[in-house]
Amino acid sequence: MGGLPTMTSQGRIADDVLAHELAVEQAHSDVAHARLDELRAEADRALASAERTRGGTHQAVFERDVFAHAAATRRAELDNADEGLVFGRIDEMDGSTLHIGRIGVRTAELDPLVVDWRAPAAAAFYRATPVEPLGVARRRTITSRGRTVTGINDELLDASADLEESSVIGEGSFLTALARERGPHMRDIAATIAREQDEIIRAADSGAVLVTGGPGTGKTAVALHRVAYLMYAHRERYSRRGVLVVGPSGVFIRYIGQVLPTLGETSATLASLGQLVPGSPATLTDSPDVAVAKGSAAMAGVLRRTVDRVATGRPVRELRLTYRGQEVVVGVGAIEGRFRQLSASSRGHNSMRRAAASALGELVWSAWSRAAGARDWRADTRAALREELAYALADDSRFRTALDSLWPILTGRQVLDALRSGAVPLESVVRGGLRPEQVNALRDAWAGNAWPTSREASDDDDDLPASPALTVADVALLDELVDLLGETPSGDLYGAPEEEVEEEPSEIGEVTTFADRTSRRAQRAFDEAHRGYAHIVVDEAQDVSPMQWRMLSRRGRGATWTVVGDWAQSSWADVSEVREALHAAAGRRGLTSYELTTNYRTTGSVAELAARVLRRLDPALTPPTAVRDRGDEVEVISTDDLPSALRDAVATVLTAVPGTVGVIAPHTLASDARDWLGALDPRLAVVDPWEAKGLEYDGCVVLAPEALVAETTAGMRALYVAVTRATRRLVIVSRLPDPIAQLVG
Repeated sequence: MGGLPTMTSQGRIADDVLAHELAVEQAHSDVAHARLDELRAEADRALASAERTRGGTHQAVFERDVFAHAAATRRAELDNADEGLVFGRIDEMDGSTLHIGRIGVRTAELDPLVVDWRAPAAAAFYRATPVEPLGVARRRTITSRGRTVTGINDELLDASADLEESSVIGEGSFLTALARERGPHMRDIAATIAREQDEIIRAADSGAVLVTGGPGTGKTAVALHRVAYLMYAHRERYSRRGVLVVGPSGVFIRYIGQVLPTLGETSATLASLGQLVPGSPATLTDSPDVAVAKGSAAMAGVLRRTVDRVATGRPVRELRLTYRGQEVVVGVGAIEGRFRQLSASSRGHNSMRRAAASALGELVWSAWSRAAGARDWRADTRAALREELAYALADDSRFRTALDSLWPILTGRQVLDALRSGAVPLESVVRGGLRPEQVNALRDAWAGNAWPTSREASDDDDDLPASPALTVADVALLDELVDLLGETPSGDLYGAPEEEVEEEPSEIGEVTTFADRTSRRAQRAFDEAHRGYAHIVVDEAQDVSPMQWRMLSRRGRGATWTVVGDWAQSSWADVSEVREALHAAAGRRGLTSYELTTNYRTTGSVAELAARVLRRLDPALTPPTAVRDRGDEVEVISTDDLPSALRDAVATVLTAVPGTVGVIAPHTLASDARDWLGALDPRLAVVDPWEAKGLEYDGCVVLAPEALVAETTAGMRALYVAVTRATRRLVIVSRLPDPIAQLVG
């Protein structure tokens, strides 16, 4: 008999169709992966061939090394693309089909198997909508585990499309992907980029792009995908000068560290704000009030005056020495007058060292030539004697001691330590800009440092104080000092004339291989000062201090920028100060602004609470629109026993969610919270709100929000950060009987 099939038969038909479509995609995936394996084998053969090559000219060795570098880089790119190689497909109205993936893969005959997600041909995968299908009949998202296709979801974008030979399956995978559990590392969103995000990712690379948006709008993911896109679209420029991605902390950098490799890019440099000065990494953080004082733009003047004090604060004594049997005396007045002129130069102190040596040498020459009656001698004789004197002075211990005292070569760390140790009193170099309470906070913080025995200077210099550990905020101060001091000139620092020396070529055995360089890559990343990146990405820009913006601008002279942040999450009491510093760093490049308005991270119930906090912050602000369902309601626990309640809440959340769990505690309670919890579950992290910036957890426990709000002038913003980290479950543990009502209203 005819008629409609029963529900059971409909289910079998649906299962059969799904099985067929999965098999179709699996077959294509198998072909693409087989070709990927062939390409990997080719890269391995090329690398092995290069590493077997020995001897030859320097040019040949260099070419071998370049060839090996390219082969190894290609192998790394292919390895990173293996997982989820194919994640999408578009069926166009003309009947053609394109598979979209992490990198482009072609057959040996150059037919496309997978189109790189960054390629212009792939743009329609992200931008097509039912209103503007862009010639796309169907968009299919493909999910895989390893090399096995596990699911497909389709969106029919043009109802007039003729898809008789295949079927439309599912309802789209976007929200399904958003609901997946979180791991210790951020995942890429290449398969689920929304249209508003794609427009930013593919925006022109002229000037600076500023991306703002509330929590969960995908700012970080957009910035990283933009890096991958720009490096794909403008390979030569960005690979030559480099791309720097800067995050607020090492925790954040580790969290995002796997995204770019999975998108096909391994050459960008990722660093936290504490890692930007070569040889002086920092992970320690200051209390919020101290960090704000150190980050103030007024610190630039404080540091400039500190350099002046350290560089010129030594007493001047007359210089006595003997040359060609004639005693020479250079008086204090002559030395002071000449060196006062040198100090007025706009050049950095260290940059002027050879000029100082020359100036002191001229004073010695003038005194000697007067005493020896050499003023009436022939010009060539005088010139020969002057050159001879320069060599003699460079070896004269009294001249060297005098020059080192008058114009010492200084390191940024020495000058910073002079300020931190009190050798240069802080009050003597403050000229406004810092409030009295900020000056006191700085003095107290530096006085409280435990000064370890290690030193940057040589061990035999007993006049220098030992050097304390740096905090992240100190790194920007150190970089400012390095810039103020300038580079030490090459050649003899005591004035001996430079001689042209033909450099001996290195032995061939000393030429490094790619393998050698790869093993030292992490260490080398900041052993060289970078001043000319082609592109700089700054995440959590609302928390980058004015001094840190100055540090970044020195690395981005002539660069284009991608800057992402949310002013409502700023840790600064005066957000306008940070905005001004950002605009100063961007300079005349021009700032193009975009705003992301859709919250993809939090459930509806968490988003509702976040909106209440945001209204308390500023009623004029509009929260991003949440697209996920309500999920679990926010749980509030009121207690007099914080340690016990915290342990119980964490145990409950760890059981309830499969992924990561974060405890967000006030800065003053974070250490206590770790002690209360004892040995931490591998899925658990304890952070303060500022360390949690940019991170997300399946479950979150916010500890003592009342203390969190009270500890800084930006406390309500800290609460906004804390309650927006959870993707599934949020628990608040407080001493207040009704913390939400009392804190938020």
